[in-house]
Amino acid sequence: MFEAHIYSESPRTETVAAIRWVKLNSPACCWHSHYQCNIRYWITQGKRQSREHLFLYIEFRQRDNSHGYKMLELPGNSLTTEAVQKIICNTSLSLQLDPLKTEQWCRSL
Repeated sequence: MFEAHIYSESPRTETVAAIRWVKLNSPACCWHSHYQCNIRYWITQGKRQSREHLFLYIEFRQRDNSHGYKMLELPGNSLTTEAVQKIICNTSLSLQLDPLKTEQWCRSL
């Protein structure tokens, strides 16, 4: 008995996740799993004691509808969007953060 096999190049079904780098000085939103709302953030580059650092600013709305923010200093000069998401989700922001007002504010921008 004979089996015929035809070999042809077929497209790969596997996809490789592309690395997405964060754009500096460009506001963006990401989901905060603890507060269950989108949080607005932006990153800027600077130096501290002659070393390159990234400054991550996280902005949200508080219960009285005022803006709250938190600034984090990160070593290095580039971050992926996945790394930023992880950092933000692991950061406690404020007891005054209002998830509903923050989500509405993020959607209005």
